[in-house]
Amino acid sequence: MPIIKSAKKALRQNRKNEARNRHFKELYRESRIAFEQAIKDNDAKKAKEIFYNTKKDGKTVSSGLQSIIDKLEKKNILHKNNASRKKSKFSAMLKTVSKK
Repeated sequence: MPIIKSAKKALRQNRKNEARNRHFKELYRESRIAFEQAIKDNDAKKAKEIFYNTKKDGKTVSSGLQSIIDKLEKKNILHKNNASRKKSKFSAMLKTVSKK
C-alpha cells in the first residue's frame, strides 16, 4: 500500500480509471461476441444490426459495435490505428456474409 499522499491519490485515480476502462471493454466484448456469432450463423441481417446501431421495432438497440469502438478510441482505451483496424476487419467480415 502507498504511504505518500500523492501515491495514495494515484492509486485512487488508477482504480477509478480501471473501472471505467473495464466497463467499456466489457461492452465491446459483448457486442463483438454477438457480432461474431451472427457471422458464424451467416445471419447478415442480425450482423448488420449489431455492427451499425439500427432500430428494431421502433426501439433503439444498444450502441453498435462500430460506435463502441469509436468510444474506446475517444477515451484513449484503444489506439487510433488499432480501432481503425478493428472496424475495417469487422466491416470486411460483414461484407463476406452479405455476399452469400
